[in-house]
Amino acid sequence: MKLSHPVVLLFGAGATRGGLQNYIVPPPVDSDFFEIAGQIKGHGTPGLARKVLGDVRNLYGRIFGIGLENYYKDIETRAKISSFAKSANKPKDWKKRQRNLEEFIRRVIIHTTCSTTANHLAPLKSRCHTRILRKLKSGDCIVTFNYDLLIEESFETTEAWTPVGGYGDAVHGVRTGWCKNWLEERGRNISTRTKIRLLKLHGSVNWALYKTNEIRLKDRPFVVRTRGQSAVFETVSILPPGLNKRIDKNPYKQLWREARLKLEKCKTIIILGYSLPEADLLAKALFTEVVRLRAARKRFVKQLHLADPNDSVKQRFVDLFVPALNAQSKVFRYKNIGEFSAMQDRSIVGGVPSDQGEEDEGDSN
Repeated sequence: MKLSHPVVLLFGAGATRGGLQNYIVPPPVDSDFFEIAGQIKGHGTPGLARKVLGDVRNLYGRIFGIGLENYYKDIETRAKISSFAKSANKPKDWKKRQRNLEEFIRRVIIHTTCSTTANHLAPLKSRCHTRILRKLKSGDCIVTFNYDLLIEESFETTEAWTPVGGYGDAVHGVRTGWCKNWLEERGRNISTRTKIRLLKLHGSVNWALYKTNEIRLKDRPFVVRTRGQSAVFETVSILPPGLNKRIDKNPYKQLWREARLKLEKCKTIIILGYSLPEADLLAKALFTEVVRLRAARKRFVKQLHLADPNDSVKQRFVDLFVPALNAQSKVFRYKNIGEFSAMQDRSIVGGVPSDQGEEDEGDSN
């Protein structure tokens, strides 16, 4: 069976980990972020790591077993309390801890998705991602909560996606730096237009914002610098893993709305390496609203593909999507992104090569 288009393809942190699983220092997921981060060397990052990991240890008495989201929420809420309920004694600078952690997150993402050659960081590509991205067609959509650029770098050609219009309608900086190089490496120019969207709902390490809240692509997104012995902080547009995600402001307001509309209308949903954590209330609300509306309109999902090593994560999504499934809907489960990409590369869908029918024509829902 081939994929029924249009498709919404969702990449989570587990997909980045799976795509680069053989790399020396693998990309982290939430639960092992601080363990992975402590292994990074060079470019002044170890110095910042000592500060951040020291803060984590001071707060919890340990580093191992502490999730990134939980730590960020702890210091975010303490910074909020300290802003109006001030201590009589010398208070801790929780805002500084936030700033340090946000730069540290940026650096860890770059270090673990780039190779180092002669002190130069160059972005890596994922064969799994490339095989999957080849299957996308005009009108499909990619949704991700990841900050890294592994998806962008894994596009071999500009046939389906380019940064020109690929992130949204109002994007600046497409004629210089990273975007220009990205197009030239694939033999295209600025006139090449995208056929699908890549909606990065939590931002990206190659984004900055104009004061008009429009995306500006950074010329050198993989730069990690020091001045003297101190890490140089870079300004990027990402929504940190806390409670106060301002998705009601552009460009995120537009991105989340477009993601919802795509999820409401697509025929196939593919979720790779995303666990829908309980703490991610906004994402959970998005999916719940999509399911509610699809069920009310009887716009049932034709195919639901779930790739994750944890069976309970896959079952969580099945349970969530049950109202949006009917007797004709098909659910496929995979151990990881590698298994899914291998199946797609052979034009076989599912945990086993069982049903190999042609792609559905029309919309029977």
